[in-house]
Amino acid sequence: MSQLHLVIMAGGSGTRFWPKSTSRRPKQLLSFEGDGKPTLLARTLERFDGLVPLENRMIVTTESLTRAIAEEAPGVRVLSEPQARNTAPCVYWAAREVASRDPKGVMLVMPADHHMGRVEDFRATVRRAAERAARCDELVTLGVKPDRAETGYGYLRLGEALEPALSQVEAFVEKPDARKAAEFLASGRYLWNGGMFLWRAEVILRAFDEFMPEMKRVWDESHGQIDQAYPRLTATSIDYGVMERARNVVTFTLDCAWDDLGSWTSLETLAYALGAAREGGVCTAGELLAVQSRGNVVDAPGKLVALLGVDDLIVAQNGDAILVARKDRAQDIRLVVEAAKKRRPELV
Repeated sequence: MSQLHLVIMAGGSGTRFWPKSTSRRPKQLLSFEGDGKPTLLARTLERFDGLVPLENRMIVTTESLTRAIAEEAPGVRVLSEPQARNTAPCVYWAAREVASRDPKGVMLVMPADHHMGRVEDFRATVRRAAERAARCDELVTLGVKPDRAETGYGYLRLGEALEPALSQVEAFVEKPDARKAAEFLASGRYLWNGGMFLWRAEVILRAFDEFMPEMKRVWDESHGQIDQAYPRLTATSIDYGVMERARNVVTFTLDCAWDDLGSWTSLETLAYALGAAREGGVCTAGELLAVQSRGNVVDAPGKLVALLGVDDLIVAQNGDAILVARKDRAQDIRLVVEAAKKRRPELV
């Protein structure tokens, strides 16, 4: 099998987990398993032990997080983005770096902050996908087998079956409403788009040249000087810029108790795996005392949170900030973050 190169995208700010996450310590640098447990980034790196050597690992993040990321991942090369430009520039830069060393090397492009309940199942799928990417001129994704009608994820619509648990991708589908999500689940023709990709560096660079030719033009004009090139690279997602347009996209079905930890409410599906299930809800830090209360999500390190007669709340504390929100507004916590930036910027 071709040499493997791991690229971890770790530039997100994680605003939906405020106040636990802040711009100085976003979600990927936090642990949801309790004090002293590995962070999400550390767990991501662990999954590739024995698959990808240290010298073939890199993390792409923002300049403001470079020091914190480097401390969390000693020995791993860190690429510091001069500014946030979405995932297409991130992937393009990493692909150029890999191609300069090993054009036929297989890149594993992974987010920094997902949860994998069954790591060995994940690793087995990665091995199969890497072998496929090494021998085929394809853009390989890992599509997550859905276990519920989820409206918070994008989906992959499956086309022709190629091998067991391997299919062509017919289309990328945006986040559906509840009715469509239920239809997707019942049909068996859809997987969650987990944002996990495998391809040879030369294959993804050819795809960029076909669908986003301006990237190479900017790179060449800047002679690879990242400070000059990056602000001019097209700010868009790798899905929109390349994957949705390409005709050589395939997906392996990933079944490993995956979750993207996208918001406070996502902790509910992981409560037992994280050891956070409590009477009255989920408590990932601190202590929950619930009286005539249920369905709440609590994270308050070192605190006793007493709830009386309330249901379906998020209660989170970090330093001088306390968040209380309805669970059905979990995706809107960014609105609180924006307001806090104006009043108490040191807390975000």
